[in-house]
Amino acid sequence: MFHVTLLSHRNNGVEKMVNEMTSKERVLAMLGRKPVDRIPVISGVAMLKEYVEKTGAVWPDYHSNAEMMVNIASCAPMETGIDNLVVAFGMFVESAATGLDVKMGRVDIHPSVRGSFKKPEDVKYNNFLENKFVRTTVDAIKLAKERYPDVATYALIEAPITLLGDLMGAENLAMLSYRCLQKEKHMEKMQDWLSVSLEISKIYAEACAQAGADIFYCSDASASPNLLMPEFYYKVAGPSEKELGDFIHENGCPWELHICGNTTSIIDGMAATGADCLSIDQTVEMSDATKLAGDVPVVGNVTPLLMVDGTEEQIITEVRKALDSGAKASKLGCGTPPLSTSDRLKTWVKAAVDWSTENM
Repeated sequence: MFHVTLLSHRNNGVEKMVNEMTSKERVLAMLGRKPVDRIPVISGVAMLKEYVEKTGAVWPDYHSNAEMMVNIASCAPMETGIDNLVVAFGMFVESAATGLDVKMGRVDIHPSVRGSFKKPEDVKYNNFLENKFVRTTVDAIKLAKERYPDVATYALIEAPITLLGDLMGAENLAMLSYRCLQKEKHMEKMQDWLSVSLEISKIYAEACAQAGADIFYCSDASASPNLLMPEFYYKVAGPSEKELGDFIHENGCPWELHICGNTTSIIDGMAATGADCLSIDQTVEMSDATKLAGDVPVVGNVTPLLMVDGTEEQIITEVRKALDSGAKASKLGCGTPPLSTSDRLKTWVKAAVDWSTENM
């Protein structure tokens, strides 16, 4: 485990002692808005091709094999000092468990969902927890907690609007998201669909929490203002995220909310969901985000592709810029690209550690 000890940090001229923390303690302290020994470094899904090959895992078996999944996911914290690991490897598990087809991608491409349902009542999820991908995620959480108790174990789940886009189809979601703001009958239809999406999300979240997940990474990419109107976010998407987040809190876990794209126009709404931190991508100015989020910690906005072909200087510059602008943890703007290199991840972590040494 990669540890850095900072003997103290100053707050309004008062010196406070902060003991060396484990990765899990560090991340949970950040989420709880408590002092940390250094800035946490948090990854999204780290299904690196390099780690797949190093561990001898076989594509696509590791998506339904907890041992392979944890072996891959643990490489990032064990080799680079990143403070967390994330399972599952992609945003497809919930949809697959309803019977939709899954295109398994490649070793360097995450799985994706194919097909959709015509009506909410067509979505069947009575046997949701028996699906092989769901079982693998739950088993992977248990295994990760057993083997790496000092690392923060994240459960990746689709937030309600993104899952809804899978269930009804992205184009149908876009159309209904507009119509539901115009007429009540369309809003009723939206709520019928959303009740199914939320129920599935809660079933999955409860299973992951019971398995021992420390933190939930709730990704709602389809709620992005790049795709749907901000008005829809405030009236529908944000309240649905809050409902899921409240349920996660009731199950004893904090949660991180990530929405892709330029979310500047909805960040105050994201903060109102009760999320323990907000994750933003590289199209958002960190300084703007931290102001709009109020006292909710903001993380992210380091360009993900820098982990694939960025220079050391480029990585260090972006990491420091985000932290100088108020980020409470160093994180990439979205998931960690499968073609990222471990050496670049190490450069990223070192940049955050060096910044902590100089500024905390």
